[in-house]
Amino acid sequence: MLATVSCQDFLDRDPSDRITEVQMFSDIENAEAYLNNVYTYLPDFQYNYEDLTGRYKLADCTDEGAFQNSASLTQTPIDFNLGNWNPTQMPMQRCWADYYSCIRRCNMFIKDFDLIPDEVSAGGASNRKQRLLGEAYGLRGFYYFMLFNMWGGVPLFDKPIDIGDVSSTQDVKRATAEETVNFILADLQKAIDILPAKHDDANFGRFTSTIAYALKSRLLLYWASPYWNRTNDKTRWEAAANAAREARTFAESNGYTLALTYESLFNKAGLENEVIWCKNSVWSESYWWDIYAYPLGYTGAFNVDSPIQEIVDDFEMQESGEVPVLGYDSKSNQIVNPKAYDYDPLHPWNGRESRFYSCILYHGAELQGRKIDISTNGLDQINIGNIPRTNYFYKKYLNTNHNMTTHSGQTYRRFAIIRTTELYLNEAEALVEAGPENIPRALALVNVIRARAKVKPIPSGLSQDEMRERIRHERRIELCFENHRFWDVRRWMIAEKVDDKAVHKVSVDDKGNITYQVYQNRVFDNSKHYLFPIPQSEIDKNRNLEQNPGW
Repeated sequence: MLATVSCQDFLDRDPSDRITEVQMFSDIENAEAYLNNVYTYLPDFQYNYEDLTGRYKLADCTDEGAFQNSASLTQTPIDFNLGNWNPTQMPMQRCWADYYSCIRRCNMFIKDFDLIPDEVSAGGASNRKQRLLGEAYGLRGFYYFMLFNMWGGVPLFDKPIDIGDVSSTQDVKRATAEETVNFILADLQKAIDILPAKHDDANFGRFTSTIAYALKSRLLLYWASPYWNRTNDKTRWEAAANAAREARTFAESNGYTLALTYESLFNKAGLENEVIWCKNSVWSESYWWDIYAYPLGYTGAFNVDSPIQEIVDDFEMQESGEVPVLGYDSKSNQIVNPKAYDYDPLHPWNGRESRFYSCILYHGAELQGRKIDISTNGLDQINIGNIPRTNYFYKKYLNTNHNMTTHSGQTYRRFAIIRTTELYLNEAEALVEAGPENIPRALALVNVIRARAKVKPIPSGLSQDEMRERIRHERRIELCFENHRFWDVRRWMIAEKVDDKAVHKVSVDDKGNITYQVYQNRVFDNSKHYLFPIPQSEIDKNRNLEQNPGW
């Protein structure tokens, strides 16, 4: 049982494993504690290796970042990056079992719901028993959504199966992708019907109807996207736009409004109004975010993962509003955007938009009273284990006051699973894809986000193709390192472009000359890498499970 922190530590209670099912659910405290375990596998700062010996950010698995550890380790982002994954061994493989274990708990709770005594509580929903039922449906829908992202159509269970009875799963087949989507939508609607828009502080982090509306928006957007919508059915985009608008207006009417500043979202423990859902993690998860992200010149830091040059290049210039670098030639020289008149290759990190300075640490950036120095003999140019490094560092969610030596100043932070900004971007994207006549409405939504970041507004008069690219770019920047990009490039079917090429690092010599080298030649096979392979161990147990294409 994962012990987590909240106002009343609602995930700290664990029912005895020696009581019967009837005894479990005949006591509302035990029933609640049983369901609390389902929150354990919510997305957080980092994913674990398969063997739980370390962690990595999902950003490192796509064109945002890089995993800087030994290539001999398995089931890490390096396997994604180099195409070295298969049904027997792959990163995130354990998600199949973890998510289904959560689903089984939800199913058990729903099955035994009538055994739970009714009790009216003073806070949150007026009836604790009903609140827990809504959570069970919402969480089941969420974990099926996560499975859908990775595998597409999956086996659907609406009641618990006997995990000790192999015959109960031998004939199970996968549902279609559409059946899976409809199942999730039904669960989310049940959660909407039961749950309040928000809870009191004692139940902070629990599932709400606002979360359900937001997840419905995300699901329908994904379902309308190119990977799942090969005929570009406009009705799917219209449904996605309507769901996003409904979620956004519902969230804002219940106080989930945009934060005044972008940076404040990531240093207030997930308590800004904009954060619709975050995980009440154990404090050590944000602790490890710091350990893995800090430059090596700060004693105690590991610097296991870092941003790559390509995400740095995509942050716009403040004055021109243009992306400064369009790519690299065969000698790794920058192809500078001629429209970015305010970009100086000799000072490449000057004059960027404000979100850059909230998300990324770079050579010369101030951190704890000194400037980061990646030059040849700099404090942060340390070679440990002959592991190549990108020489950039994650700042988003970083506690810049954390003393890496004494670990004083460590603060507890919560990772935002959903925030209101996403709903603006979901709606804008769906509107544009539903038809060019919707571009003005989409433009207004995106420019609200850009105004908050004090970035130049997107001009009017863009074509549908141009507006599509601007919205995709805005998601890349606004939501960077928040576990969106990995899924976005797959649903847009652009992973075969952005994740199948050389990516770059930066170097600075002792004279201050800046150069860019290939950090890694990445591989993405469009014949199979868009979906995960079903783990071979599951196929071996049930030959009726059809493997995904190419695997």
